[in-house]
Amino acid sequence: MQPGSPTEQLQSRRTCRLHSFWTLTAARALTAAVLLAQTPAATPATPAKPTEYDVKAAYLLNFGKFVRTFRTATPRSSFDICTLGHDPMGSSLDALASNSTIDGHPVRVTHLPDITGAKSCEILFLGAGEENRMREDLAILGNADVLTVSDAPDFLQHGGMIQFVLVSNHVRFAVNLEAVNHTHLVLSSELLRVASSVAGKPPTGEMP
Repeated sequence: MQPGSPTEQLQSRRTCRLHSFWTLTAARALTAAVLLAQTPAATPATPAKPTEYDVKAAYLLNFGKFVRTFRTATPRSSFDICTLGHDPMGSSLDALASNSTIDGHPVRVTHLPDITGAKSCEILFLGAGEENRMREDLAILGNADVLTVSDAPDFLQHGGMIQFVLVSNHVRFAVNLEAVNHTHLVLSSELLRVASSVAGKPPTGEMP
């Protein structure tokens, strides 16, 4: 395929649209949170520009819409996004998750005191303060069907699944499919297309 061919241009436009969807989610959700917080008599405020951690919170929420398990899942009443260690997203993640559902389940944000309760989570964000325990935390999780995410340096090399990275001052993410493939989790090809990098190959039966 020659550079600039119609097929290549179409793929580039699709990738740009997908990336725009992810990056605009934080802004839209933040706008909604501001409007909901206002009383009827309040003067509409100009929504603040999403911060780095607003965008990361939006990514965390959306990751849940693009991951599945290929074994029969244990029935659950909520979709649990957990954080461990210092949580820089603070109220942003709580606001985004409020009134959100994934696969028909309400999203619940849980801030864990330690790694022992993490196996019941669908997504786990490991924040600052866990860097010195990263290998130990991931070893305790083992092959549990928990999508692990962090912005810690070398997180993927330690066996994590998704690492937030800054590319030209924009929040992006890198994926370690080798770690994902040790579990029953499957990541959507749409998610992989907007990743800044992907290590490993998807298993047979990959989501469309």
